[in-house]
Amino acid sequence: MSDRRNQRYDGDRRKDNRSQGNYRGGHSRSGHKSNRERNQFRSSLKLHTGSVIYILDILQHGGVDKAGHQWNPIAQIVEGSKFQLYEIILNKSKIVDRKLQEKIIVKENQNIYERIQRKISFLDLTPTSSSTLDLVIGQYVNENEDRFIRFINKSGPITIKRHSLEVLPGIGKKLMWEIINNREKPPFTSFDDLHSRVPGFKPVETFTKRIIEEISDDELKHYLFVKRFRKRY
Repeated sequence: MSDRRNQRYDGDRRKDNRSQGNYRGGHSRSGHKSNRERNQFRSSLKLHTGSVIYILDILQHGGVDKAGHQWNPIAQIVEGSKFQLYEIILNKSKIVDRKLQEKIIVKENQNIYERIQRKISFLDLTPTSSSTLDLVIGQYVNENEDRFIRFINKSGPITIKRHSLEVLPGIGKKLMWEIINNREKPPFTSFDDLHSRVPGFKPVETFTKRIIEEISDDELKHYLFVKRFRKRY
């Protein structure tokens, strides 16, 4: 994964851009679609009411506003349930209240952000976002224990020869069968219960690592937690 992290950030060029208040991030593909088509796609990006997002990094001089002469602060965020990455235009009046690793529940009449700037990939993350991502995914796993315990109790084979538990980092055949045999008598109820009955399994660490792998690698054969969408351009 370290190789992918190193590829993600073109240090000299982007550091210069950020120091001049001209950070854009990501990879320009403007030649593939017209401005109108790209704007239509961006306008369709929305965070639904009740969505949980975590702030990864705040770029104080992130982009030009509609008038073309003022800088709007941009935040890189991850949405919780599907683990999608976005850049959002923050509300200037609320920027002082925002902090890294902050958890925000999107409300119907929220004014935390003005709009989604774009959907981004793992390679678009700043170094700060990258380090914060590990923390907030671990935070999400801890806060949504029931979701992952349910996965452990209900998971089945992915293929004829491979069980979905084997996709998790550090899970081999022996540990897989230990989990399967223990979940029948009775089902696991919490991370503490799981760890006490299967001492070799560290749930928070394992799930966090797997989610980061799914976010960062778009060539995996199986995605257990990250929602993958067809690329538009």
